[in-house]
Amino acid sequence: MDVNKPDYMEYNIFMDILLEYLSIAGSVIFVFIALGFCIFSHELGHFLAGKLMGLHIDAFSLGFRPIWRKKYKGVEYRIGWLPLGGYVELPQVDASDDIPKSADGTELPRATPEARIVTAVAGPLFNIISGLLLGCIVWWAGIPEATPRMKEIGVLSVPETSPEYLAGLRPGDVIVKLNGSEFHDTWENFVKKVLFTINEVTLEVRRDGQLLTISYLPAENPNAPGGEKIAYPFFKPLLPIKLYPEKGGIADRAGIRAGDIVTAVDGKAVSGVENFQSALNFSDGRPLKIALLRDGENVEVIVTPQAVENLKNEERFLTGISMAPGNENGVIIASLMAGGAAAEAGVKPGDILVKVDDLPVTAAGDMQKYIAGKRTAPVTLYLRRDGKELTVTLAARRFAAYTIGVSLAATNHPNPVELFIDTIDMSWKSLRGIATTIGNKLHLTGNSSSLKPSHMSSTLGIGMVLYTSIRTSWSYALYFVVIISFALAIFNLLPLPVLDGGHILFGILEWVTGKRIPSAVMKVISVIFITFLILLTLYITFFDGKRLLRKISANTPPPVEQSDAP
Repeated sequence: MDVNKPDYMEYNIFMDILLEYLSIAGSVIFVFIALGFCIFSHELGHFLAGKLMGLHIDAFSLGFRPIWRKKYKGVEYRIGWLPLGGYVELPQVDASDDIPKSADGTELPRATPEARIVTAVAGPLFNIISGLLLGCIVWWAGIPEATPRMKEIGVLSVPETSPEYLAGLRPGDVIVKLNGSEFHDTWENFVKKVLFTINEVTLEVRRDGQLLTISYLPAENPNAPGGEKIAYPFFKPLLPIKLYPEKGGIADRAGIRAGDIVTAVDGKAVSGVENFQSALNFSDGRPLKIALLRDGENVEVIVTPQAVENLKNEERFLTGISMAPGNENGVIIASLMAGGAAAEAGVKPGDILVKVDDLPVTAAGDMQKYIAGKRTAPVTLYLRRDGKELTVTLAARRFAAYTIGVSLAATNHPNPVELFIDTIDMSWKSLRGIATTIGNKLHLTGNSSSLKPSHMSSTLGIGMVLYTSIRTSWSYALYFVVIISFALAIFNLLPLPVLDGGHILFGILEWVTGKRIPSAVMKVISVIFITFLILLTLYITFFDGKRLLRKISANTPPPVEQSDAP
């Protein structure tokens, strides 16, 4: 058996790699199909409305760069090899032509204002309808929430140089209001409200039984997730860990109930899902004492984690340190895992790791490879903290996948109308914030916002979101398809030339006044706005490209210690 073991392990590694590549390929295919569906449903609306209004249609295409075409009743139907949506050729809707012409040069009568309005409205309308229909599936299936919904948010830590700290926020404070309003949000939604704030953010906090008001002007956080240059909160929240046990599972048998909040594991406080899972993974299968908060009362249970069957042999040896990118001066310790040796040895986030034993550390990978070879043998970390040198001796611990049979996330079931209203709200606040930033730069307003045009998403950025979402769960991916479909409708309804909203606006003006804008003027306006949209798209795509490169580089080496040791 031992002779065959290497072959078996090589086979497993090969299968894991093959499955990962197939997963990546499937995710990419989903991105193309999802984007194609949103654009195709939009163009289908134009096509059916054009037919209804008796307009001439040269072509209707599913995809771009046709590989198949067939003419039927005057319309050429096409299938393209590039599945990025579709298009409809409606020469009578183009308001810049004095005399519309079909593809073969035949002169056509100009479409009436009513026909142009109905045809233009139909595209966004079909996006809304398709979004509502897909939204019904999301409503039924539900989507996982990354954090529980909270009416209060505890402050775990605040950097002393942050705008929140300078304004008076301190660890231990409990945020009860944001910008004068109570909230019941996940951490992600709380952050969105901060980002959408114009001018100062106002926090009402509870400290030692008293209510205090703290106001600060948001600033770009260099440690924001994904390396984004956004005004992400500098303070770390104390996120409750709610447990939802599987019926008949380990946690259920131990007496854990749905909605129980974890306060400590083996007498040590934990915050956030990742820290709780780390405590399980470092347990090595021994019984854990888990302190819970249930309906305002403290409860304690003993639970023995069980190894995840298909990951039993994928053990690693970690010290429990997560590191930021390093340089010749060392590597900054970004965070510590609960249950890890580093946290218990006194290592702190923000410490600079200079070397391990005699090995200088200039990148996260240096530490990872060294620990992989040392396994559980003691090592000495040479650290720098507040300008002082110190050493810590510790030994890596076995880290493997363990479970107690619980879900760590609640499932939200937003109805389609809620999703549509939320998308309108987010779109409005995003445009308002970006317009405020531009106006402030041009000295047109004294108001300020942390949002910039570079925070918008191009097709590349949207594709990245879809790719990440489908690798999370199919319902989460479908949720984003719904949001994108709604957002596409809202964007196209903006009253700008060359967009559907522009066609609607000019159609209404002609309908009301009985006069149309001269073709020469329309051509100039169209060229200006087409040029503007192309330049804006290139600008946004450039920043999306930088985000993509950051994500690729962030995966090599991994941000958290890893080992290939068996």
